[in-house]
Amino acid sequence: MTPAMRLPPHRRTAWAGACLAVALAWSSCAGGGGTPDLEPAIAETFEAAGGRLELTLDRSSLTTAESAVLRLAVVADEGAAVAFPDSEAGFGEFAVVRDEEVSERLLDGGRVERVREYVLQPFLPGEYELPPLTVTLNDSDSISSQALTIPVESVLPDSETADLLDIAEPLDMPAPWWWWALGALLLAVAAGGAWWWWKRRKEKLSAPRVVPPHEIALTALDALLAEGLLAGGAVELFYLRLSDIVRHYIEDQFSLRAPEQTTEEFLAAMSRGPHIRRDHQTLLRDFLQRADMVKFAKFVPAAEETGGAVEAARLFIEQSVPTAVLSAEPGSG
Repeated sequence: MTPAMRLPPHRRTAWAGACLAVALAWSSCAGGGGTPDLEPAIAETFEAAGGRLELTLDRSSLTTAESAVLRLAVVADEGAAVAFPDSEAGFGEFAVVRDEEVSERLLDGGRVERVREYVLQPFLPGEYELPPLTVTLNDSDSISSQALTIPVESVLPDSETADLLDIAEPLDMPAPWWWWALGALLLAVAAGGAWWWWKRRKEKLSAPRVVPPHEIALTALDALLAEGLLAGGAVELFYLRLSDIVRHYIEDQFSLRAPEQTTEEFLAAMSRGPHIRRDHQTLLRDFLQRADMVKFAKFVPAAEETGGAVEAARLFIEQSVPTAVLSAEPGSG
């Protein structure tokens, strides 16, 4: 008894099938190393002065799920230039899914056989026409085949007799617990971020704006002009108030104790520090000395001089604002 016969019946069947598969594979390899040449379903030959065209098709009919192999063999002189038909746009209603040169071999009499294969693929069922195919020789002679009709059947059953199944009810797929946990975590993070943003915005909107010294001084200067002290003849009081506005601005802007110092003390301290520019120091010195003449020497300036003093005070306040203060204001460039 051989080892195979001692196996159970179902194992003997599997063993026999494996042996058959190995034998078939060996026989196919031994027969030429590729797919054996089968008898074509369609074979046509077309002669011309320059050579011969042999057309073969492995199927005379096919289904929408199958493809057909079209083989064109051209026999011509060895030096002839052979141009096969272009398959980029397909052949009629067939799409060409593969186009390759298969072989080229020398025949008796100095002639050469050149073979090219095309794989044809239909899409819909119906009667397909393979149009005439033309092979050009030496850019002048040509050989053309005749049109062929190939039926293509559908692989689907007849819609009138097929038993169609009803659409099944949707399946209920419960979400795993960690989906709910992740969603709750993301929702909590989003709520916390929204609350933090709202709180910061509320604090920013509710915080009082700090008015810079130059705005305070310019507002006070406009208010002084609106009181009409000069029209009422109170020139000394006008200059006293004007000088106080400028001195308080200097103290608030540059931290110099201008209100408590005399003009000489303030001018000496101003010239020693880097706070006020040289041209502003000259402008400020002239302004304070003129104001002291009105306050202490009872000097009565003309209307033009009074207007000049006001413009000098305004110019000094506007030009002496530090750049950092201007850039921090809303709307500054």
